[in-house]
Amino acid sequence: MSTAPAHSPRFPTPIDRDPGVALRRRETDVVGAKADHKADYPAEQRSLVTRLAEEIATLRRALDASQHRIAALEVEAAEEPISGLLNRRAFIREIERALAFQARYPVSCGIALIDIEGLDAVRDASGQAGLNRALRGIGQALRAGIRSCDVAARTGNEQFAVVLWNSAAADCGHRVHGLQRTLSGLQFMEEMAGITTQSAVVMIEPGQTAEALVAAAEDLLAGGGAAA
Repeated sequence: MSTAPAHSPRFPTPIDRDPGVALRRRETDVVGAKADHKADYPAEQRSLVTRLAEEIATLRRALDASQHRIAALEVEAAEEPISGLLNRRAFIREIERALAFQARYPVSCGIALIDIEGLDAVRDASGQAGLNRALRGIGQALRAGIRSCDVAARTGNEQFAVVLWNSAAADCGHRVHGLQRTLSGLQFMEEMAGITTQSAVVMIEPGQTAEALVAAAEDLLAGGGAAA
């Protein structure tokens, strides 16, 4: 009868599954193995191994820097810089994501457009600096007023939007009216005095397109929407 100790099966960890980590591990193993045997190599080969290790390290640093830069550019490309909210393109992508999710799972989602009337008057009275302060205040208020699963965007000069995940029609309307009340509360800011808001809510249904949903919400706004 064998007395060999039993070994529990080893399951891959998240690090094992990360291809970048696995690549770095293989590179480290290769360089380490070569370094262990350097003493057995002639001087010329030892120098070659050393240069190879330095070049691999340099390439790795360059790759890491490129990946960080790509991630930063992706954030910049999705963000409207003044308000700090998503831009229109990223908002459309979020609707498309909700449509794709709905095609597989029974979840109710909606979008809302919020027009803030009076921002042109803010610029006329306080200049671009005053308008930027107002837009930053609006961005902060919208981010604070939505759940972590929802997203907010600036989709036009005076138009803002949200995607409301896992919300029935009545819930969407309630949440959007709450956002309008929050924005009205910003009138303590000198730049925001006298602004008004209107909103329109459209439920996301399978088989629609993101652009068609936004167009439907814009038509509702044009017809008066819900004022606050």
